[in-house]
Formats: sequence, structure tokens, C-alpha cells
Amino acid sequence: MKKALITTAITSGLFFTSQLTMAEEQNYVGLQYNMFTYSEDGLGDLEPEGVALVIGGELNDNFRLEGRLGSSTADDNVAGVALAIDNYIGFYVKGGMRFADMVFPYVVLGYSLVDLKSHDANYYDTESDLSYGVGADVNFGNFQVGLEWIMLQDKSAYELENLSLTAAWRF
Repeated sequence: MKKALITTAITSGLFFTSQLTMAEEQNYVGLQYNMFTYSEDGLGDLEPEGVALVIGGELNDNFRLEGRLGSSTADDNVAGVALAIDNYIGFYVKGGMRFADMVFPYVVLGYSLVDLKSHDANYYDTESDLSYGVGADVNFGNFQVGLEWIMLQDKSAYELENLSLTAAWRF
């Protein structure tokens, strides 16, 4: 009988604690406007634009997990070469510190898979790489905006950077 009561008490405590933790957890979903910069030796910078769906959640006050799925909305042409980001998928960890319950500056580290496509040169390439960057999110109630710079791919042949603006709804 004692074991049953102790088990029930522990189970109830764990259940209510996990429910409280889930209630405090902040998840978000949003859209991100991307300004990519593709740099390669012997070729001027190509700057296609794009959008991405962003889904994330807080692990605790200092860490967030985030996933992104995006694509180009416009390609860019330099020296007769047009480049577009056909697809881009990323998984990231953001580490930072919240100030005044509103501003969250952070460093970001993760993994990105990018499909590059050139219409003129019949070029299509899929590359993945470790990604790193910095940014800040600002919360206004259930609404969040963010500005971020991230090095998506740092290959020996080229670099792919992204400057982005995010608008998200927190729930």
C-alpha cells in the first residue's frame, strides 16, 4: 500500500510539474525574409532574395531550437550567370540571454542544406555545411521580430551568407 501511495504521489508530481513546464514553454512560428550573398572567386557577388518558414521553441531562458524551410523568390544575375536558392533547410540552436523580458541577443550554430540553381549555366548543386552567426529577437507580447546574419556555407569554392528579417507569432 505504501509503495502504491508513493508511486502515485511521485507520478502526480511529475505530471503536474511537466504540465507547468509545458505551459511556460514558448514556441513560435513565422516567416523570414532572406537576403542571400553568394561569393565566389572570379565572380561578382550574387544576391538572390528568398523567404522561409520558421518554427522554433525555447528549451529554457537561454537556448532555443529552430528549424527553417525556404526558397528564393528572386534570383540575381552577374556576368551572365543567374543564381537562385532552389531550397534551403536548416536546423539551429540559438544561445543567448534575455534582457528586460523583451530582447534576446544570441549566437546561432547549426546545420544547413542548400540547393543552388543556375538557370543560365544549367548548374544544380546541393551542399550542406555547419552554419554560424549572430542575431537578436525582440518580443512584443505574442509577436516577435528578429534580425540575423548567418554564414550558411563556408566552402573552399564559395561562401553563402544570409541577412534575414523574421516576424513570428509566439504561442
